[in-house]
Amino acid sequence: MKKSYLILTLCLATLMFSCKKDNEAAPDVNLSVKGETMTAKVNTKVAFSAGTNNGKGFNHQWKLDGKVVSTAYNFDFIPTQAGTYVIEYTASNNVGAFSHKYTVTVPVPVVAITPNSTKFITTVFEYLPAPGQFINESLGSLAGAQKIIGDVSQTGLVSLGGFGGYIIFGFDHSVVNNTGADLAIYGNPIGGTTPWAEPGIVMVSQDVNGNGKPDDEWYELAGSEYNNPLTIKNYEITYTNPKGFANVSWMDNQGNSGTYDVNNFHKHNFYPEFAPDQEKLTLKGTLLPSTWGKNGSIFINNAFSLGYTDSWSIDDDYATKRYNSFDLDWAVDKTGKKIALNTIDFVKVYTGQREKGNTLLGEISTEVKGAMDLGIK
Repeated sequence: MKKSYLILTLCLATLMFSCKKDNEAAPDVNLSVKGETMTAKVNTKVAFSAGTNNGKGFNHQWKLDGKVVSTAYNFDFIPTQAGTYVIEYTASNNVGAFSHKYTVTVPVPVVAITPNSTKFITTVFEYLPAPGQFINESLGSLAGAQKIIGDVSQTGLVSLGGFGGYIIFGFDHSVVNNTGADLAIYGNPIGGTTPWAEPGIVMVSQDVNGNGKPDDEWYELAGSEYNNPLTIKNYEITYTNPKGFANVSWMDNQGNSGTYDVNNFHKHNFYPEFAPDQEKLTLKGTLLPSTWGKNGSIFINNAFSLGYTDSWSIDDDYATKRYNSFDLDWAVDKTGKKIALNTIDFVKVYTGQREKGNTLLGEISTEVKGAMDLGIK
């Protein structure tokens, strides 16, 4: 009797366990967002969630680009910048698991051109010149920098000082990369037998985080000298404030040092008195080779063939157009890799040569008179 009771107990336990197993199953998931690919917008929420089809619960896990971001039933995705993101959801219980992967494309925000858009500069975001003879005068002041806004036939002129001095500006829309030249930038170079160029390097950026500020990655528009063996990439120079009317000393990351010399035509401190740091100023960029020389008794500074502003460039036909033109297809990243840009939102121009000149003519310092979006006629 005792043996029969034991056998009956084992049979009942086996039957109950079998029924329990038969009733369990892997998660039966109902996703709120179907499909595998989708497009989203910068700084705009996309709500993902997972429910159950059979009333039975399970564990949740959400990963963003391989990192766990939620173990709740839902995940709110708010992309802070343009790019391609992978979101993977996994549901699991003691029996099995269910996974689903989304590929989310977030395009670069574009400010569309409207009938009211202007082709000229509408905003100067930042102006930080290097030391120079016009700095701290109207031509080298924060107020003077604002004067390049608007129609170039009516705008002022701003000096960027020595190597690395820069200005950042933008338009009331995103500049579209069309066939051929996309940007025109105006300076005041001289051509002919006594050329006077003060070449400025141009960089561009996209508003990938959609905040309207030029705090995203910059790309150089590679000009004719980009691959010149004499051109120095990743160049840095540090200027020291003399705190008065005196030569401005500098040191660079190549082991060199020197001065930018004052002259009797501009008797003031050449170091920008509005720079955030009044002790030292470090500027970075691509250093172009010097083109300083003489034609007989006349001092000259020759232009490069293409790709720099404030330069009477032959290949750019400056003599006819009276501006330097730039193609967004020239964009390269910091490693020299070509970058495909459909649009850009910010433009940076900086002095590309480190040439002190002389006390008669002063240093080589790029001047900017204005700019124009060539895509707007």
